[in-house]
Amino acid sequence: MMKFLSISFLFLFLTFNVYSANIDLRLEIFSGNLSMFDNSTIPVLTYSDSSTFSPSSPILIFEDGDVLTLKVVNSDANVHGFKIDGLIDMGSIAAGDSVTQAITLSAGIYKYYDPSSLENQYLGLSGLMHVKGTGDLAPYYYWNLREHEPFLNISVSGGGSIDQTLYSPKYYTINGNSGDAIDNDAQAKIYGNVNSEFRLIIMNHGLSIHSMHFHGYHLQILDNSKNPSHNGREKDTFPVYPGHYQLLSTTPDKPGEYPIHDHNLIAVTGGGQYHTGMITTMLIAP
Repeated sequence: MMKFLSISFLFLFLTFNVYSANIDLRLEIFSGNLSMFDNSTIPVLTYSDSSTFSPSSPILIFEDGDVLTLKVVNSDANVHGFKIDGLIDMGSIAAGDSVTQAITLSAGIYKYYDPSSLENQYLGLSGLMHVKGTGDLAPYYYWNLREHEPFLNISVSGGGSIDQTLYSPKYYTINGNSGDAIDNDAQAKIYGNVNSEFRLIIMNHGLSIHSMHFHGYHLQILDNSKNPSHNGREKDTFPVYPGHYQLLSTTPDKPGEYPIHDHNLIAVTGGGQYHTGMITTMLIAP
């Protein structure tokens, strides 16, 4: 009888854990240059999930219950860090050093960032992590919003500080892309079908508010980190505040191609040129 109970207990334990995975992830901090649509470049700092510089910190996607062993390597010349509020804080990581920690992930939308300074986050050391809930099969798209002022990037890279009263961005990006590159990003460009739900997570890593406006449909707010009381509302324009996110959902009722853009129209430009900033389209098939 005891042998049978032991076997049954083992079976239940294995069944409970079948949906979780052990995942090893290595992020490396690099300094480099972000290229814009007009071939201009600006200095940035990013976390890269490869052994080479990445122009934008990656979007990290996991599932509830995953056990993540995370190693962060600092290949920059300055001290940095890695933090997710309420989940992990790796402390200071010296130049040339690394830190490894293991965590069990819970469903949610998280901002990961370098807590050393706002300047480091402005330069690019922040990103989006999505831990999907168990059984969540909805297709997701992801937008990391960020604006850039080239002279400020140069100043901050040299040790300067941010004065937001003088802030005047020149370029606006989604997932580190500007111009036509946004439409070539599979995580950003929305392809849907009539009567099939899709979801979009928008996180603002910049210093300005971005009000994203959708043509063709209203979307429902599933999660608004700035104003949770707005959850459940259906709208066509969504102000996303710096350091915050919105999770949106819609089920298209008609086919077509519909624009999406920042209602702050200066953010639709880049380098003074129209249609090169935070703008793209949704393609909805019948």
